[in-house]
Formats: sequence, C-alpha cells, structure tokens
Amino acid sequence: MNTFNPQIDTSQLPQIENLVFQPLEKDYLTVIIVARAIFFAISVLMVAGFLFINHFNLDMWILYGIGGLYMFYILWSFLASVKGFKHKSYALRARDIVYKSGWLWKSTTTAPFNRVQHVMIDQGLIERQFNLAKLKVFTAGGSSSDLTIPGLNPITANMLKEFIVKKTGLDEEE
Repeated sequence: MNTFNPQIDTSQLPQIENLVFQPLEKDYLTVIIVARAIFFAISVLMVAGFLFINHFNLDMWILYGIGGLYMFYILWSFLASVKGFKHKSYALRARDIVYKSGWLWKSTTTAPFNRVQHVMIDQGLIERQFNLAKLKVFTAGGSSSDLTIPGLNPITANMLKEFIVKKTGLDEEE
C-alpha cells in the first residue's frame, strides 16, 4: 500500500498575524471594570463582616499587611483588565472564526465552521445595561475547543450567529 504524504513548507502557510482583527466594543471595558468593582466590593464587605462577627484579635500590622496585599491585588486586577482589553479581538474568515485575547498569557482560539454544533448569544445583567452581548460557539471536541466572543453589539452578534449558522448548515435542521 503506497500512500502519498508530501511534506508541507510551513513558511507558505497563512499567517494568523496577517488577519485583520475586529476590536470589541469600547463599552465592554466599562462592563469589565464594573463587574470587577462589584466583585471586590462584595468580597471586602464579606471579609469585614466575618472579622466583625467573629471578633478576631489580630494584631493591626497583620490586618494592614493583609489589607495592603489585597489592595495591591485589586489594583493589579484593574490594571490588567484595562491592559488586557486592548488585546481582545476577533476575525471572521470563510471557514472559521478566530478570537484572540491576552496580555501576559496570549490565547488564540479558532472555531472551524465544520466543527460547530451550536451557536448562542448571551447577555448578562451588566452587559444588558451597556447594550452588549457575547457570542458563544460550541464545537465538537469538548469545552476546551469552544469559543466565546464577549463585548459585541447585539446586532453584530446576531449577524455573526446567522452567518455561522448558515455556514454550518445548522439552520437546515430546524
């Protein structure tokens, strides 16, 4: 049995860096900041309430140290969110959709249309207030291969969903 399996010159492969990526809506940065602020406010109130109810007799320098570290973590979280927002974008191609994110830890996820099983649009409470949505693309192969693009205008999210559904043939099943 003879099989023909020629080697491919990797320098001739399409470069993902050459794609024109679309940025997320600018209001999505506000959504990220508001969500983080709510989370940190609730966590600070919970810890303060826990300390008040249990009357821990901790030295003040321990409390200041823990509080200082937590404040540093909060500041870092906000700065990383702002910096990371600039690195979130997506690109639509004829056979797949690509989403990239990450400032320190970069990630690029590609969902080929022939692997798509389900597409949905999701809006959380804060996203709804800013008229934003996220597109979720579920693919065969488990959750590690799924793709979510947050921070989209709902009209854009619907157009992307319809495009993907038509490309995958999912609309024929309905």
